[in-house]
Amino acid sequence: MKRRARLLAFVLCCIPFMAMAQGAAPVATLDRSKVGLGETVTLNIEVADEADGSPDLSPLMSDFVVLGTSTNHTLSIVNGKREARTILGIALRPRREGHLTVPALAIGGQSTQPVSVDVAASTDTGAATAEGRPVALEGKADPSTAYVGQQIDYTLRLYFAVNLADGQLGDPSAEGAEVRRIGQDANYQTMRGGRRFNVVERHYAIFPQHAGTLDIQPPTFQGTAVDPTDATSFFGAGEPVNAVAERVRVDVRARPDGAAGGAWIPARELKLTLEGIPADGKARVGQPVTLTMRLDATGMPFEALPALSLPKLDGADVYPDKAVTGGGSSSAWVTGRRQQGFAVVPTRPGTLHIPATTLHWWNVVTDKPEVATVPAHDIEVTAAGATQASVPASPTAGGAAAPAAAGTSAPAPAVGTGGGSTWRWLFVAVLSLWLATLVAWFVLARRHGGRGVAVEPRPKPEIVREKPAHEQFLKVAAGGGLAEAEHALLRWARIVRPSIHSLGALSAALREGPQREAIAMLQRARFADGEASGPKLREAFAKGFDWAPSAAKSDEALPPLYPR
Repeated sequence: MKRRARLLAFVLCCIPFMAMAQGAAPVATLDRSKVGLGETVTLNIEVADEADGSPDLSPLMSDFVVLGTSTNHTLSIVNGKREARTILGIALRPRREGHLTVPALAIGGQSTQPVSVDVAASTDTGAATAEGRPVALEGKADPSTAYVGQQIDYTLRLYFAVNLADGQLGDPSAEGAEVRRIGQDANYQTMRGGRRFNVVERHYAIFPQHAGTLDIQPPTFQGTAVDPTDATSFFGAGEPVNAVAERVRVDVRARPDGAAGGAWIPARELKLTLEGIPADGKARVGQPVTLTMRLDATGMPFEALPALSLPKLDGADVYPDKAVTGGGSSSAWVTGRRQQGFAVVPTRPGTLHIPATTLHWWNVVTDKPEVATVPAHDIEVTAAGATQASVPASPTAGGAAAPAAAGTSAPAPAVGTGGGSTWRWLFVAVLSLWLATLVAWFVLARRHGGRGVAVEPRPKPEIVREKPAHEQFLKVAAGGGLAEAEHALLRWARIVRPSIHSLGALSAALREGPQREAIAMLQRARFADGEASGPKLREAFAKGFDWAPSAAKSDEALPPLYPR
């Protein structure tokens, strides 16, 4: 029996590690989704750093020519967590035009997901530009018409058909817009005007700040071309080459009239989620429920995303944690993330209603307004004194004795099919522990000369004066725990103002200053893993409460804290 129990415990311990291993699946992406016949495209496979082996490239041979592979290792530390990844780059050249699919590749015992690429018949549209020139520079903007704050993807391509000894490629600029470079340069080959060119492709994200015509100033390239067949090139001789891209103009429109009020979010995709709701939909008074709201957007940086918060809840105190933000890129588009945690502490039993949260945004792909919604949730809150053991009391001991005493016919108690013996053994164990406790108490009472009749301990006298309560709080704050300090502070406050029943109400009644900051520090330490300093808490309230002159109206002046 013990051997089975150990084996079961071992299997249960291995389940999380098995889930983690399955969750670290390799991810396959292409540096471009549209290419021309004769051009090259790079397949990037991102795997965990500890993954072993190389992918089997044989499934690619039917539609692609494998030109070469490369390996790049990355290391990032986010919130103290170390993440090491490896990116395998595979240069491919399509064999035919059309919609081609890069099949799933097996690596490290797992498989990548299939990805697709559109191969055009020819990309010789720039033959007039590149014909007869060893170096050419091309810039394009997508879309050609955008809204204020919407991302414009500016693609810069450098074509060269010579050997470059060196070169400097400038960046585009635009007055009245923010320009930032995203992703890594893509390197491939293409045919232009009957000549084969090497191509360096680079992407920029441009965010216009006001409506009107946006002029994107063309970047320039300056370099030195060398001829490997010329012996003088080894002594530093070479021919200077340069190229300038054409100027690009984008029509920037103002915020449309159909957009809802509040934050202006022109994005390609947006997702709003809320996690942490108890699976059983239940909570207890005084025990915090940690909720996490997350906003993910494509085509918007995290700096432009609005702050997240919960509305005021009836029957609970809400303590927000420090926001976590981050950004990246998906193909040529910027991605932004904002995450906000909340510690929700129920203050009374009943139904805790968390209303729905909505966020209005503008879909630039469909050019229509949309609404991201987190549905409402209800949580049943039980009193702090309720215990789990009181639930099965009715169908066991109480359910068996009451019908017998009343003389009614009732079926034998049963929790479930085949589960009656389990509850009987549990009842016997609890009864045995109770009897053992009575025997131990009786022996100790006889040893210390106690009387035969049990005398309940006299409760400590309740402090009803302000000065003793103040002194008790200062004593607890100097060396007691966080919970004792909170109880002592509220006991002292209720003596002065009986209507105060929580730290939130006390903070609202105080003047802006050190005492409010000390209460916020205490709340973060209890419910959001913050740090608390007993000396600072003691120092803030050493001279008594600093009451606000109009505390009763302070809540009415606060603006709503949740996104519309």
